[in-house]
Amino acid sequence: MNVKDIQNHLDQALDLKKNFDILKRDFSSKNIACSMYYLTSLLDLFQFHYLLNTLEKVKSYEELLNDSSFPSISLLTKEEDLYFFLFSGAVILFFKEENVIINCDIRAYPSRGIDEPDAEKVVRGSRDGFSENIITNVALIRRRIKDQNLCMEHFILSDISKMSVVLCYMKGKIDVDVIKEIRKKLETIKVHSLVMSDRALEEKLFKQGKMIFPLVKYTERPDVASIQVLNGKALIMVDTSASCLITPITLFDHLKHVEEFRETPLVGSVTRTLRSISIFLSIYLVPTFLCFISDHDIDNHLLNIHVSNEGNISYFAQAICATILLEILRIASIHTPSFLASGISLVAALILGQISMDLGLFIPEILLLVAVSSICSFATPSYELALGNKLVSFIFIILSGLFGYEGLIIGTILLFIYLVSIKIFSIPYLYPICPFDAKSFLNVFIRKNARKKKNL
Repeated sequence: MNVKDIQNHLDQALDLKKNFDILKRDFSSKNIACSMYYLTSLLDLFQFHYLLNTLEKVKSYEELLNDSSFPSISLLTKEEDLYFFLFSGAVILFFKEENVIINCDIRAYPSRGIDEPDAEKVVRGSRDGFSENIITNVALIRRRIKDQNLCMEHFILSDISKMSVVLCYMKGKIDVDVIKEIRKKLETIKVHSLVMSDRALEEKLFKQGKMIFPLVKYTERPDVASIQVLNGKALIMVDTSASCLITPITLFDHLKHVEEFRETPLVGSVTRTLRSISIFLSIYLVPTFLCFISDHDIDNHLLNIHVSNEGNISYFAQAICATILLEILRIASIHTPSFLASGISLVAALILGQISMDLGLFIPEILLLVAVSSICSFATPSYELALGNKLVSFIFIILSGLFGYEGLIIGTILLFIYLVSIKIFSIPYLYPICPFDAKSFLNVFIRKNARKKKNL
């Protein structure tokens, strides 16, 4: 390896005149001389000043390598590693006379604090949450699980963005075949970039395609992630993402929330049962109502559309329009700045309020049930599952409006067959219903007493 040639090639590749945050600095003292390359945007200034002071004192690069003040310092022997470490925030030192390149990792990534996630708040309990810094996220897990069997495997994905991915699991708790399959998939992924982080990685790993329901569970809480690891799950953490993927999971893993475990077993069980009922109502409330008030015939429905005396359009059309309008309002509220939220509320009140009923666009019953269904969907702990349930409910509304009871029953049967067919790493997605496990099924509604559990 010719250090001089590599440095000349690096000067041309970096285009130092155009990239203002990439700097080259020549350093010389009584004992050593070197050239330094670093990114000012990813540099720990305190550590950098300390490095300069150390270079003035040391007599050779070997002495610098043995300096314990820099735990992440090493020789570079491959040119491709040079670019990876440089753009990761390390300081690269070229010693031309010694024909040596040294990597000194004194990076400092910009990141926010470990505040409590907004989507998974609790009344009692820890207030820390994952941040966009993967090192911080690993530390939050390590803080809770101090065991030699906790493994953190590191992968570098994508050709351009060089994104860091960590696979976390407990040896002896998780199925070895599951880890082998995840590791194999991570090693064989070939992408140019992974800027969208965990969401894009999920689609690559599990090939969701046209899947309605989520195949992994997301969490931004390190306590939830840690207990899942202890229960035999694997975590996939991606740098720049404030959430991690939990796998393998079943449909009913999405129904649990950390708040249940901050309450007494009885209150937690009632909360869990109410939440399950709410999720069921978010899917079936409006379609069932349409079945009760409509008497459609599959052959002549398109010719004889029933129109209510209290509205200008059919109940079916009212349910469709109200559901779509509520969903549009939900999407609009996400993209609306906080200081305009009151304006969105006013528009929602006008569209789905007394004026629309006075004009005969909607009957009160339809507006009430669509609103209750929407509120019930907010009780779903998993945001991804709530979106999947909304789509299923919309499909059931169409089937109920067109074909009545038969459409809803057929839709339910097809949904059940669809869920039964899904497996994640050979684990049935609909467990414990199929295959049926009575004890595990009761746990969907009843929160276990802490005395009967080992992982708390």
